Amino acid sequence: MIAEQLINYMIPPLKPSDDIARAKQWMDEFRVKELPVVKDNKLLGFISEDLLYDSEIMRPEVGAYPLIGESCIISATSHYYDILKVQNEHQMEMVAVVSKEEFKGVVLISDLLKEFSKTAIVNSQGAIVTLQTSLNDYSLSEISRVVEMNGSTVLGANVRPDTDDPSLIEIVLRINHQDVNQIATGLTNSGYKVTSSFNTEDNSFDEKDRYGMLMKFLDP
Repeated sequence: MIAEQLINYMIPPLKPSDDIARAKQWMDEFRVKELPVVKDNKLLGFISEDLLYDSEIMRPEVGAYPLIGESCIISATSHYYDILKVQNEHQMEMVAVVSKEEFKGVVLISDLLKEFSKTAIVNSQGAIVTLQTSLNDYSLSEISRVVEMNGSTVLGANVRPDTDDPSLIEIVLRINHQDVNQIATGLTNSGYKVTSSFNTEDNSFDEKDRYGMLMKFLDP
């Protein structure tokens, strides 16, 4: 899925000349804490709820505020993983979508999480298993072989530097079965250190859970 397919057309852009009352009204109406500010189809930035209620600023029009997130943008043809990367860099709840430098709309992170929750990584019963090894010893084909020998399948995998030891990497696996004892033993025998496992029999994820799981797979 790409960015333009995730645009939420219910979220309207503000003009620099719009008054603050309109900005506050729309934020309340659409339950967002930011809104894009656009002029001549160009994104100027975002105005946030924090700015609007900052008693030390208080301007009559949106365009008079020090806008934020001017670079919180993504190409219309970008994969939704890239949307999360941009969002994580800017820590905003929406990302602007542009095509040939023209503003097309915004993607709400909450909408993206709903789409992610439909994927096998989240929506299948199974477990999350984290492994530790050196980069030179990492082999996804070997990991998959061990998992499949035990009648299971790897639904998703991510590799990132280990936070405690930069000489090692952490591998996060989503496996379609909940009983991972034999898999853990097989991976240990293959030289991988199994650091944790999370049973996910209850698939009633809320938005925070979905975001946490997504970032577990995507966070570099």
